[in-house]
Amino acid sequence: MDEFEGIHPKIKVVQNLEQDDDDDEVRKRILLSSVELIPDDTFHELQEKFHARKEDTFNICIPPHQQPVTRILSKLLPDEAQPPPSSYEQVGHVVHVNLKAQHVQYGKLIGSILLDRLQPTTKTVVNKLGEVGGPFRTYQMELLAGEDNYFVHVVEHGVSLYFDLRKVYWCTRLEGERTYMLKNEFQPNQIIADAFCGCGAQLIRAASQKGCRIVANDLNPDAVEYCKESARKNGIDVSPGNFDVQCGDAREFIMNLGMPMSESSSSTPSSDTATNISKLPHHLLLNFPLDSPSFLNALRWWPSGEIMDPPPRIHVYTFARGDDERTEAEVAIDMVADGLLPEGGYSIASKFRGDYLNELGCNVEAREIRDAAPGKLVICVSFSASRTLLRRMQGDFFD
Repeated sequence: MDEFEGIHPKIKVVQNLEQDDDDDEVRKRILLSSVELIPDDTFHELQEKFHARKEDTFNICIPPHQQPVTRILSKLLPDEAQPPPSSYEQVGHVVHVNLKAQHVQYGKLIGSILLDRLQPTTKTVVNKLGEVGGPFRTYQMELLAGEDNYFVHVVEHGVSLYFDLRKVYWCTRLEGERTYMLKNEFQPNQIIADAFCGCGAQLIRAASQKGCRIVANDLNPDAVEYCKESARKNGIDVSPGNFDVQCGDAREFIMNLGMPMSESSSSTPSSDTATNISKLPHHLLLNFPLDSPSFLNALRWWPSGEIMDPPPRIHVYTFARGDDERTEAEVAIDMVADGLLPEGGYSIASKFRGDYLNELGCNVEAREIRDAAPGKLVICVSFSASRTLLRRMQGDFFD
């Protein structure tokens, strides 16, 4: 309630008071900040509205389940480990933390407190070791407390996802971005292509919630299998032409989109992994922030004479840092432009080329997705693969 704003501490304590048999009113004891910190006019307002009264000193016991984890840790950790860890991420039954150097030797204690405090939904607590890396964008982890079990079940907006957290890339913070794409970009029954699909959260939601047809790829074979299995468990028909996921090189996947099977560079594809789409997708996702723009030159293999109306929208996620001249979004747009149409060779950075892309019918838009590091953002640059752009990429400079 507004009346308690600023005077009710983070630990919320409300207790029932004993009352007489002839007293019809239910009275409660509420823990507020120190009386000396409560303005007189605020207390008078509480008296008028709630018949509040001050009590003599009263000792209360606040059980652990009513205390924030950081408060408990601040009482248990020594001075050299202060302040305690203040954040964690929960993925299914697994909670993972990023312990700082001063916390590492107390990792088991921190893990046991988190496990006890976050039950019953938490069964495993791990510490993330190092950074996301390698060809599959995974990271090493250390078990701090609980079960040695990393196969998780994640529910996102009614869709169930199943995967081993050690074997695939997963970012809970991208849930908002996935929801944005469903609400603002994808239309019912469209074809959605994804060159770096991971375990398929975006695609499974698009298929189950909007009836979209899916053609996707990931280099990680475990991610591909988890994507297919999760789709099946959500009642999606996992078959070519409906929900088709393959394991392979992203550049080759992009090149083959829209090509007849006879022209595909895969000489003898199996029926389970072959991409057999008769026309270009409505959307192509390139969510590999470390290097997405470098894959854009594969678009030159798309047929420029049979482009869709409206043309496909390409969504490129990339890391970007602003500089003295440009914002992060402007830097990201220039990275995309240089990936599409290098200007002056690969050794010369392009600048402020958004207007040039728009002259080619690209309708460029850029959005900030999340912070990756101080001064470093993940930016999504969306543009249309217009017929003029594709012809320009193919060396045709005549309108």
